[in-house]
Amino acid sequence: MKRDGIRLGYHINLEKGSTFRPLAFHFWKQVSDFEKNPPTKPSSFNSDLLLGVSFLRLNSYCASPLAIPFIDAAFAKTVWNEFEPHRELFKKSQKRVEALYNEVKPAPPALIQNFEKRFCDVLDQIQQPWGFDLRDFSELVSEIERFEAALSSSLIYNFNVKFSNQFEEKLLALDSFLFHLRSVVALDHNAHVSEPAFEAVKVDSVQDYIPRADYVVNDALMYWNFKKLSTPWSSGTKSDVKVDKLLIEPIFKSFKKHIHNACSLIDQLPEKFLSQMGPEDLEEALYLVQMDWLMGSGLGLIFKIREEVYGLEHGYEKVFWHEWQDRDWSPPNALKIACEMSQTDFRKKAA
Repeated sequence: MKRDGIRLGYHINLEKGSTFRPLAFHFWKQVSDFEKNPPTKPSSFNSDLLLGVSFLRLNSYCASPLAIPFIDAAFAKTVWNEFEPHRELFKKSQKRVEALYNEVKPAPPALIQNFEKRFCDVLDQIQQPWGFDLRDFSELVSEIERFEAALSSSLIYNFNVKFSNQFEEKLLALDSFLFHLRSVVALDHNAHVSEPAFEAVKVDSVQDYIPRADYVVNDALMYWNFKKLSTPWSSGTKSDVKVDKLLIEPIFKSFKKHIHNACSLIDQLPEKFLSQMGPEDLEEALYLVQMDWLMGSGLGLIFKIREEVYGLEHGYEKVFWHEWQDRDWSPPNALKIACEMSQTDFRKKAA
């Protein structure tokens, strides 16, 4: 029997020892599962609720009404559409992302379609009737790395790929699941530390993937100015082979080695876009471009998904929470979470 609203429950198995590494996600399919863990209201930012509803968009076994008759799958989708902030940010960025996509040479459609199929096939294959073995997500990274190699350019700040709408929706759901999985681990950890100011871990939708975006802008401007000034000496009227080989090429190599992201930001953008603005406008534009790429492009989603899966492979402390790498602590071996939201509470929160 379906309830007035939605009730979700699941438990997350974590690796033993001093590491933040989820191993498996088990979704509760029986009403009896809630007897020892009665549901509560969702957390302030709905991370526990969004983890559950995003999972239902990825796992066809558990989303089936035959498997879990007490869950209204349509309402679960409505909850995710309304409360997932990353989805809203993605939609808001579309016009600007589309404008940049129209200015660059697009990747071959066959390459994109093949990647979409292979990625979806892997995602279907790693589903389990009870949830996910999170160690299987490494197979998704293998597909991403093959795709990046075929593109012949890095994913970061790349605007030459446009995925199908259906595939973007799947990526949004996967990004949501992985981000809120880490958020739930963080919430549990922070609830049990004695000194939150020193021991709490943070989850940030931007800084976790592009730390110090303003620094990247400064480096990018320096690289862009050098690129403009060196052009006459490398390929223009003043071109000089010795100057190019002995001075310009070594400096370019140094840029690529030490400020790779900043170089990618400039190299991936059309020259027309970079040339039409003055220094101050370009500085602001380069910052906004980073945000639009990360939050509003298909490759931005792929990039975030890969980072999150790296966290599953190596432990969140190795990828996101570096201050915990050398500490000794004993996290729980499993997290059991149950939450519910009535139709009435949904309408109030959505208003």
